Amino acid sequence: MSRKINNRVLLIVFLALAAIFVITRFTSVGRPEQSLRSDLGEIDTASVTAMLIYPQAEQGGELRFEREGDGWTVTHEGNTANADSRNISSTLAELQALKAQQLVARSSERWSDYQVVDSLGTRVIVKEDNRTTMDLVVGRFQYQPPPQNSYNPYGQSRVSGKTYVRLHGEDEVYSVEGFLAMSLNQNFERWRDQSLTRLNRGQVSRIVYDYPADSGFVAEKSNGGWMVAGLMADSASMATYLSRVSRKSHSQFKDGFQPPAEPDFRVSFEGDNMQPQQVRAYLQSDSMVVLNSSINQDSWFSAEMGSLFNDLFPSADELIGPGE
Repeated sequence: MSRKINNRVLLIVFLALAAIFVITRFTSVGRPEQSLRSDLGEIDTASVTAMLIYPQAEQGGELRFEREGDGWTVTHEGNTANADSRNISSTLAELQALKAQQLVARSSERWSDYQVVDSLGTRVIVKEDNRTTMDLVVGRFQYQPPPQNSYNPYGQSRVSGKTYVRLHGEDEVYSVEGFLAMSLNQNFERWRDQSLTRLNRGQVSRIVYDYPADSGFVAEKSNGGWMVAGLMADSASMATYLSRVSRKSHSQFKDGFQPPAEPDFRVSFEGDNMQPQQVRAYLQSDSMVVLNSSINQDSWFSAEMGSLFNDLFPSADELIGPGE
């Protein structure tokens, strides 16, 4: 008799536990961890044809990116320019890898806390032909202090953070890992192609400097060294110069500039197994110059007569160096 009672008690306990499990299982749908969605849009970076960004850096104005062959253009307020393709590729890769980490809010009442309202956030729309494959409002970035003793081999701590996002047209707010807010919230100039030179300095073997009043000269490799205007150049000075000019960029544009027939200064880089590159300079005053590059022909850059100009257009004496 006692054994039957014990079995009955065990059965009741088992049924009670089973009921608790079922109730917990089906009522937990409303909990944050069950509401978390990892898919915030699925994009194929190779198939993306356009991207629209409305950054707060432009007061929510539209930046429209369109794929043109192997490159991209960006348009803002009727001004279309070549875009920095590497910047766009990096952004698309970041969007493709986007995964929600945590559901942090369920209603619009919390949107302003995470800056995912249209007036505070940055909206991004990704299109593959006529199909929208991602539509996000990207809000506030939050820096996350690194754990103690989390240093890389160079003794630097790992910087990390998270960004808050909301699917446009939905209420929920999610956190995602990374710096998406900073990547997207950039003004028009930051997205443009800012390149002046992109040289492999080991391939350069001849440099022609066209200067006013026949003051130009030629620098040319000879027997493992460099000759400048017929004189042996200082090897350290030439190495420093080539290092300085191998990757020049500038962020100040002079849209609408109409150049005269010939530039005031011109430097041409030539060599084996490379496309020649040329940078041209047009004097505007004693202190200002406009620059243009053969690798970015549609862009005009405004610069002061300072370090950028001096880096590109040295005197022969600077390259020949001391002792000559």
